Amino acid sequence: MTSVLFSRKSRAAAGALSLACLAVHAQVEIIEPVGDFEFGKVAMHSSATQSLKVANRGPSPVQLGKVISSTAAVSPLCVGIGCTVVISRDFTIPAESDGCSNTLLQPGAVCSALVRFTPSGPGGRVSQLNVFKPHAAYEFRGLGGTGVSEPLDCVLDWAERTFPQLLTSPTMTSAVPPYHLRCYAKGAICVGADVENPAFVMPSVYVYQAQADPALQRLDMLYSLSRLAQCQ
Repeated sequence: MTSVLFSRKSRAAAGALSLACLAVHAQVEIIEPVGDFEFGKVAMHSSATQSLKVANRGPSPVQLGKVISSTAAVSPLCVGIGCTVVISRDFTIPAESDGCSNTLLQPGAVCSALVRFTPSGPGGRVSQLNVFKPHAAYEFRGLGGTGVSEPLDCVLDWAERTFPQLLTSPTMTSAVPPYHLRCYAKGAICVGADVENPAFVMPSVYVYQAQADPALQRLDMLYSLSRLAQCQ
């Protein structure tokens, strides 16, 4: 004899609750931006902002949770020099501009917030923006931008234009403390400056060549090369 664990009424109630949860999830949506956040190139430790807008399209109020930058659902595309860095702290939602976190969003209402990108290092940086809704569901958008190490990136851009046959297939600029650098020719050549060395007030530019002896050689002061490249 098979026992009945749930009555028809309880199963119907559970089904109704599930539909209600789905309705709550569906009625809240991010209307700005339409796609992912793309901040472009931003100088390290400077900031760029973009707007986030969330709308309640349904007939009932919805209690939103936190709006956060999270890397929990973001996988790195590669590992090594020149790879994009998955990092949440470079993307923030300033409290003074956050009109969405923990807000009771009324039917037809729209809340807004600013999302700030402040690259803490050079090269590609990514994360994910999550707008939490009831029952742990969330709306999300990708977050992406590029940190620019000045004036080194300007010097490297100039060098690539000046020596295109030598500096082939450049990687993105990466941090390999104390250096910020790019590599070329499938890693045979790397050029960088020791900008993260706290003992040096004036960084120098170095070139690493796997086949050279010594492999690491100092070229000049970064300041001097930035003047030669006419970097601002």
